[in-house]
Amino acid sequence: MNSEEQKELEQLREEVANLRENNKRLIDGSEKLIARNMMLAEQLDFYYEVRRRVEILKEIVRRHKEYMAHADLRNDEELLAVIETRIEEEHIALPPEFGIKEVAELVGVTQTRVAELYKSKTIFHTVDKYLDFLRLMRALRMLKENSGYNIEVIAQDSGFNSVRTLQRKIHEAVGLTPRQYRDIVNLE
Repeated sequence: MNSEEQKELEQLREEVANLRENNKRLIDGSEKLIARNMMLAEQLDFYYEVRRRVEILKEIVRRHKEYMAHADLRNDEELLAVIETRIEEEHIALPPEFGIKEVAELVGVTQTRVAELYKSKTIFHTVDKYLDFLRLMRALRMLKENSGYNIEVIAQDSGFNSVRTLQRKIHEAVGLTPRQYRDIVNLE
């Protein structure tokens, strides 16, 4: 082989080496792109699954609202169920000023209707007693579940006018102060 052929052969070898190196880079790049595309496909699948579930939940909420809107509010038991559902399941805040007027507005009936309903169909006999019961239950739950909360925060978050009112209500219900109640339930 003469020197010119040898040069040509060397150039061809260099080109082959360059092509192999470029080919390796392309393969590495392709693998990265494939991995990225697979990750994006998984994210897209997850996104569509979340959207599907959100649509199902929206439909459930829509049906529930429709049911609530068409509930026979003349039926005492259904009206009580609607009130309880709206207040308890929707976690409506119960500040001290929340009373019969707000309950009546919540379900779209008159205050007289609500007052008569509680007087004749519940153990509470008044809306205020029912709301105080709910506030008390929220306070007791908070005392049990949130040992770091001070009594003032619990009184405010559960809807009582003052710490003293909360203390009085808990003492009437369980015969203990809020601190004593917290200590007992947190021993378990």
